[in-house]
Amino acid sequence: MKPATGIAAAWFPRAADAARREQPFPCGICEAPPAPPAPFTERHLQCVWADTRLRPAMLATAAGERVQVEHPGEWNTGPGPDFLNAALRVGPELRRITGDVEIHIRPADWQRHRHAEDPRYRRVCAHVSFYPGTLPAAELPAGALQIALRPALDALPDFSFDNIDLLAYPVAARATPPPCRESMTHLTPPQRGAVLDAAGETRLRRRAEVLQSAMLDRGPAQVIYEEVMAALGYRPNKAPFRRLARLLPLDRLREKSGGDLVRAYALLMGLASLLPDPSVRRSWDEETRTFIRGCWDAWWPLSDEFLARRIPRADWSLAGIRPANRPERRLMAAALLFAPAPGLPERIAAVAQNPCGVAAEQLLALFDLPAAPYWSNRLSFSSAPTLEPVALVGTSRAQAILVNLLLPAFAAMGAPAEAWQALLAALPAEESNELIQQTARRLFGQDHSPRLYRSGLRRQGLIQIHHDYCLGDRTLCAACPFPRTLTASIPESFPNE
Repeated sequence: MKPATGIAAAWFPRAADAARREQPFPCGICEAPPAPPAPFTERHLQCVWADTRLRPAMLATAAGERVQVEHPGEWNTGPGPDFLNAALRVGPELRRITGDVEIHIRPADWQRHRHAEDPRYRRVCAHVSFYPGTLPAAELPAGALQIALRPALDALPDFSFDNIDLLAYPVAARATPPPCRESMTHLTPPQRGAVLDAAGETRLRRRAEVLQSAMLDRGPAQVIYEEVMAALGYRPNKAPFRRLARLLPLDRLREKSGGDLVRAYALLMGLASLLPDPSVRRSWDEETRTFIRGCWDAWWPLSDEFLARRIPRADWSLAGIRPANRPERRLMAAALLFAPAPGLPERIAAVAQNPCGVAAEQLLALFDLPAAPYWSNRLSFSSAPTLEPVALVGTSRAQAILVNLLLPAFAAMGAPAEAWQALLAALPAEESNELIQQTARRLFGQDHSPRLYRSGLRRQGLIQIHHDYCLGDRTLCAACPFPRTLTASIPESFPNE
């Protein structure tokens, strides 16, 4: 089926309308306290900094300038500064300073932890410690403030570190609400849902337009192959999976493999430089040795053609990947989906031609794969067989592919708008992630009900709002147009009922 030449507004009515308007986390990196230990930890200080109910209002720099915390920053759960993208007002003129914040018990901990040598700390705009003291200006990034918490905390008669429930943070933190949350409070639940619906359709429409342009260039089957391959790689290996699909196009994969699954898998693994060397002694069982030898027998006669174009093994992210998601397993899923002709692209084209009455469950069934050679009961080459079969493409990954690829692809291929809208209404929710949760907290606060965005379309809307407004904002909400857009659009665009 040929792609359509334009994306009809009937497919995305709410996106067109929007275009006219402008779980608990781990604590992160808490460095070891110095000896002798203090009666509190660095994590206590992180909680104080993050929570407006604990953070004293009368903060001052080591130079005596008054400090107002406009935004304490995002609590960093990974390596680097404790809080990212903070905004402070300093001095009588309330000059605005933005950057990251690092928390320590003593000022000298900055030197002890050698942060000056770590490039991740170059954006630190404030070094906050409990005890007063100063570091040489050359030790800190240029213009970084030095702030001590103790003088201000000592002035609070009812403050005690014992009252801080460490396990409740960072979820319990009450940071300064962003302006968009204030605008959202003036909307009824149906109006908030309408905002997310429109943003979700905007995301899917843009995705459909990108796919349509690619299909006109390389054909629908090849584009579906590339996009599903990228989705199988998930975030860590998305780029090498897509590159692999370009190096070994769909028609070439089918031609060279002849539809044989092991030959297709061997081609993909060999071109990816992931096929293990059977000559190296390893503690493999007999089934593994036989399977790998069969893959090499299939790859070796074809390798001369592809050796110069292989993806270096170093380009793959292999550390920390869940066994079920490792590329060695996902490439077998790719062989099952694409080596046969007809395969997944042809099945998708058939649905796009006649999508009326197709349920979301039927679309998810496109990823119900038959038993795979070797990998149906294996998580790795070195592990023993599992007692129960392990899916090569789990339900959550299949849902993500359906939301992010198949539905926009149907619009790009010219599926009837009314049928597409029916599928859109039944859009299954992809698995929630930190980006979705973070955007929802920013818009609705910590104590909101996730029921508001339990549909797939509304979760897509949260992602789109993040990309449209939050991702590119370098003013830390100060110049973001989203709150003004919401306020201006409430009377005419979003009914109360």
